[in-house]
Amino acid sequence: MGGILVAVLTYNRLHDTLACLESVRRLEGPVEAIVALDNGSTDGTPEAIRRAFPEVEVWELGGNLGYAAGNNLALRVAQQQGMEGVFLLNNDTLVDPMCLVALLEAARALPRVGAVGPLVWAWPPSQGIWALGGEIHWRRAYTTHREAGRAAPSQWEPHPVDFVPGCGILLLREALETVGGFDERYFMYWEETDWCQRARRAGFSIWVDPRAQMWHKAPMDPDDLSAGALYYMTRNRMLFFREHTQGVRRWLALAHAFHGAIRLARRYERGDQPERAQAIWEGLHDFLHGRWGPREAEAPVGRMGKEVAWPASSG
Repeated sequence: MGGILVAVLTYNRLHDTLACLESVRRLEGPVEAIVALDNGSTDGTPEAIRRAFPEVEVWELGGNLGYAAGNNLALRVAQQQGMEGVFLLNNDTLVDPMCLVALLEAARALPRVGAVGPLVWAWPPSQGIWALGGEIHWRRAYTTHREAGRAAPSQWEPHPVDFVPGCGILLLREALETVGGFDERYFMYWEETDWCQRARRAGFSIWVDPRAQMWHKAPMDPDDLSAGALYYMTRNRMLFFREHTQGVRRWLALAHAFHGAIRLARRYERGDQPERAQAIWEGLHDFLHGRWGPREAEAPVGRMGKEVAWPASSG
């Protein structure tokens, strides 16, 4: 059985990227290889990584392929090389040296695990927990990060969750062979939630282990999200609930999602934040017209599809 591929998706934020890789360098456990997947950084990230971390493979993707397509390259290579799994990290994270060891202990001890995630602390740590897995609220069509803002987790034992946030997630080989990669229609946001639901439908379980810990330098308040993030959050929320509900439940979920998005756009308009409001309207428009992948103004060099093609078995 192979080791673990650690894949860090990078897009600018050079200082954060180097700090992330320094923490990855200290990881205990069976790290087979470390790769930096660079999504077209313009701040010298690839060159700086090569100088500071000669042991890290740098894959320059030639443009911003997004979270889904960028990480799919690492997932496919790991599967073809027979690795046990892939530990995906955002470049604005820091990992505890024992994080991977704890994740693997849980993955190997629990039944038919598809993915396992760590306890994610906010940054700075004084803000408490950023997420301990995620919960899907099917009737009202939204998700929450479990235990966000708490000073400490309510339990320290591994436990099942609906999904693991993509800033730090260990995906296991058997699940990848069955489920495939991320759906590239999402581009960024909601793709890990979609993947976890496809894995659960295929009979795999999704877990978090609070004994594995990391930190994420990302906003906790939705009002701190950029206009671009609001666009993807809006469009992809609609896509997710359309794909994963049926019948009356689907129409109720989509109605709730539409209503919430319209209310938020109107609030931003009243608050003199037209760019944020416009991003939400664009997200709704593009969902209705089936426009997936990158936002039109952000189209990368390269092709967007629904999913990458996966071999039936990596041998």
